[in-house]
Amino acid sequence: MQITCAHCGRKSDKATGAVNRAKAAGLRMFCNRRCAGLAHRKHKTKLQMREEKAAYDTEYRRLNGKMLKAKKAAWHLATYDPDAARIERKKRMKFHVEYCRRPSYRRWKQEYDRRYRAMEFGQFADAYKLTLELNREIKSRSTNYEIRQENQTFGKTQKRRRQG
Repeated sequence: MQITCAHCGRKSDKATGAVNRAKAAGLRMFCNRRCAGLAHRKHKTKLQMREEKAAYDTEYRRLNGKMLKAKKAAWHLATYDPDAARIERKKRMKFHVEYCRRPSYRRWKQEYDRRYRAMEFGQFADAYKLTLELNREIKSRSTNYEIRQENQTFGKTQKRRRQG
């Protein structure tokens, strides 16, 4: 049967059954697969398609977050091998140690630990931090002799002998 391509307008021969099926379903007919593919394109740029996909993914994750989390947890349980993970961690250990030795990391970690310990005091966290800073300043101005006398650790061995 003779048809006219819905994309390029050329005449072409198709099987009668295929033409009748397309007419019944209200579908367009094309001369070949290339014209069919070109006709079905959305004519969007890659950037537009990427943005639409990102928006779709965000919405899908929002709606199906619990299901996705459960699937990921099940996959992790099915595939996790503690021995293999231990070997991988050991391979990376030297890099981690070097990272932890960096002065910038040490400064950050010191501040992080102060904040973390202060969280234990809730609304008094700032007061706790100020107390620590005050103690640090006092100790920096004291001599070793004064600190030992204050803590009663000066002459400890003699005290023990006298008490014993």
